[in-house]
Amino acid sequence: MDLRSSAGNDDAVQKNPVVSSVADPRFLRVGALAAVLGFIVQFIASAEHPGHVPPNQSAAVFQEYAASDIWTIVHLGQFLGALLVALAFIFIGHSLPRSGAAGALALIGRTAAALWAAVFAVQMAVDGVALKATIDAWIAAPVADKPAAFLVAEAVRAIEKGLSSLFHLLNGTALLTLGLSVALGRSYPFWLGWFGIAAGIGYIAGGVVTAQTGFSPEAGQILGPALIPGVVFLFGMAIAMWRVAGSGDLSRHLVGQRAEAHQP
Repeated sequence: MDLRSSAGNDDAVQKNPVVSSVADPRFLRVGALAAVLGFIVQFIASAEHPGHVPPNQSAAVFQEYAASDIWTIVHLGQFLGALLVALAFIFIGHSLPRSGAAGALALIGRTAAALWAAVFAVQMAVDGVALKATIDAWIAAPVADKPAAFLVAEAVRAIEKGLSSLFHLLNGTALLTLGLSVALGRSYPFWLGWFGIAAGIGYIAGGVVTAQTGFSPEAGQILGPALIPGVVFLFGMAIAMWRVAGSGDLSRHLVGQRAEAHQP
């Protein structure tokens, strides 16, 4: 270990409390690991989610959901993956500048990430538990009671669609503002920020369309392409944080943030 480099990092932190949260390389590595593990868990869980029937065709898709024996487990997995990604966004936000426009955007980004994690938790409770219970009740109901039971399941589904819209809007806000902060700052390669910006715009637009049309093909046509720059931003930032966690890169990271903190 280079004692001079370590001493330089400590001196930078003492002179500029703005960067104290990233002085420990473990902070950045935890954020990087959360990003990668979150995506992997989310990918595996989503791959097990039934998806052969268009999700806006309620009667048919409810039949498909009723046949799933691992429905609740899948949604708990999706929640765990999303929570890890949200934590990664929060770590990213804390590792960005704390002053100027970049600092304000980083604050908005990590706040939006915390909010979308909370919204997604409610969505998974509605989708993974409440919706499945109402669908099973509809399937098991006597013929005379099936129309009423179906309407109950439809009402729960409508709540899920509303939560999904808010989730996409908050996810887009987090990506957009964190991307702008990265693009304006000096902490990470500025070009990574543009992927976050592109993904954020896509998710915000997809959230608006979801609010108007539910889980429609129109919403999917927007949200699907938005996933690509979002994944690039997530993995790119994970790699960047891991590299910065090295002693030499951390010194330059701290120096860059000191320069930003002293800008008028």
